[in-house]
Amino acid sequence: MMEYRTLGRSGLRVSALALGTVELGVEYGIALPGEAARPSESEGVRLVHAALDAGITLIDTARAYGVSEAVLGEALRGRRDRVVLATKVRTQGPDGATPTGEALRRAMRASLEASLQALRTDYVDLWQIHNVDAALLSQGEVVAQVFEEARAAGMVRAVGGSTYGVEAPLAALASGLFDVLQVTYSVLDQRLEERVFPAAAAQGVGVIVRSVLLKGALTARGDHLPERLAPLRERSRAFRELVAARGGGRTPVQAAIAFALGHPQIGAALVGVRSADELREALGAVRAPLDPALRAALAALRLDDAELLDPSTWGIP
Repeated sequence: MMEYRTLGRSGLRVSALALGTVELGVEYGIALPGEAARPSESEGVRLVHAALDAGITLIDTARAYGVSEAVLGEALRGRRDRVVLATKVRTQGPDGATPTGEALRRAMRASLEASLQALRTDYVDLWQIHNVDAALLSQGEVVAQVFEEARAAGMVRAVGGSTYGVEAPLAALASGLFDVLQVTYSVLDQRLEERVFPAAAAQGVGVIVRSVLLKGALTARGDHLPERLAPLRERSRAFRELVAARGGGRTPVQAAIAFALGHPQIGAALVGVRSADELREALGAVRAPLDPALRAALAALRLDDAELLDPSTWGIP
């Protein structure tokens, strides 16, 4: 039975298990030998339909996810009213620099219009800034103006930001710009529990977590991490061994998702899938909460090495 939660002051009511769609648009994650490429467009459409039929209502995409928005646009024809649809605008240019002033406003507006066209919709429920950083936050007045214009035009219902690490979400919260934050969280990466989650709750900002499988490192894919990530590989094995011994029949995927869903300040956990089998496995995570003793044992596997926990430093697509 799917659980539904409200994303803070946004008022958006969403499924606790949400569908991330980067895998539908680009090659992503730790590859296995001989593994097939990302799903075809028709396979992606079928996956989205299966997720909706299972009770998933929150679907997250981005302009940066290749053809993901276009696949969703096809999948949601005639089904748009069943979805809380989220997408993102990347404000950094190809050189990594953030435009300023009017150039930033035009870039954000053009990105939103392109997203709406690809998604075949008049509005998105949640429009997020991809990778919020100091350069973007220094132009808070411009961002606030763009957000307000998009809301007034009926193009977005709520606004959010996607962040990495610990300091970036704290800065994003301090700006007061966002109704929802999308952040990283997993069995191994619990760094946001101490400061970020309480600060978000105090402001009524909803929290969506991603990377609950740490880009696949918490599955058997963790055995294929390169040697430079050996400490992460070994912690992955310890996690999987613990789940096998004490998980009550759960798979590592299900235990990792259930761990995230068990945190009271998390509104939704994003999980990406490549196949119907992976979707069914993820859905199995919502059948029951973790036993407190198992949750405590999993929490003890925590890591705090930022480079190990940030997939952008791994050199893996």
